[in-house]
Amino acid sequence: MLPISLAYLVVILIWTTTPLAIQWSGEADWFFGVAARLILSALIILPLIILFKQQRFDLSWSALKVYGAAAIGLLGGMTPVYWAAQTMPSGWIALIWGINPIVTGLLIYFILQTERLTLAKWLGIGVSLIGLMVLFVPNLESASTQDLLLQGLIVALIGVFFHSLSTVLVKKTAHNLPPLHVVTGALWITSIVFLILQPRVLLDWPELSVRTSWALGYLILIGSVIGFALYYYVLKHLDALRLGMIPMITPVFAVALGVAVNDEQLTWPVIIGAMLILAGLLLFELERFYRLLKRRRQS
Repeated sequence: MLPISLAYLVVILIWTTTPLAIQWSGEADWFFGVAARLILSALIILPLIILFKQQRFDLSWSALKVYGAAAIGLLGGMTPVYWAAQTMPSGWIALIWGINPIVTGLLIYFILQTERLTLAKWLGIGVSLIGLMVLFVPNLESASTQDLLLQGLIVALIGVFFHSLSTVLVKKTAHNLPPLHVVTGALWITSIVFLILQPRVLLDWPELSVRTSWALGYLILIGSVIGFALYYYVLKHLDALRLGMIPMITPVFAVALGVAVNDEQLTWPVIIGAMLILAGLLLFELERFYRLLKRRRQS
């Protein structure tokens, strides 16, 4: 059994590098980038199911509902992000993705009705929205990029919504399925949908640069097969305090990575916008963190 702390660190590393890898892997054709990643991941993961067989792969209706809920995060969450990643720096994608816990909290409030929307949470939502405005508005002065950036922002937020919805629906099932089985089911459902939409997607390969090829390979093996399995493993076993810290940590490193290796600009709007987004996230999670810390001290 993999130690939870190691899985946690690996998830942070993968989430940090994923936005840049998504951007690079979709340079030739964004739809090919996401479709090839998930379809090939679905094929590669099958031997792992046999190798790490914990129990028989469940194809009951209740299990299929879990796989379908997880597939929403791939179809509705990841697909829009691939398109949006071609309209803005990878660090911005990471910052937008950082508001995931806020959207998840709102969906928990409306769907599971186990979350309270306190004043601190409303302030967190407001501060994060201001952070997004600070990040994007200064870059909307150019008419040539205005429409594309706005479309990218909207599409990226749609991706965040569906990823959060997927997380809530998977949690709602309260399943006992192995994380690897959940990932496999979600990948195959998503792959079937992609092949229905574009049956020749793996036959009509675009011309890929070396950078694009390496990024695609990294996302297939590390970002999808290993990353998704570890994410659901962590989601199932990790306490909420440490799980909630991941979106606060990864955007900072993702922005730094984009600046270091992708020549992305670290301007004041980016810095201030990032700080506001993360501050809003902290405000939104503050009460829950306080309760968890208090509970830890008492135990």
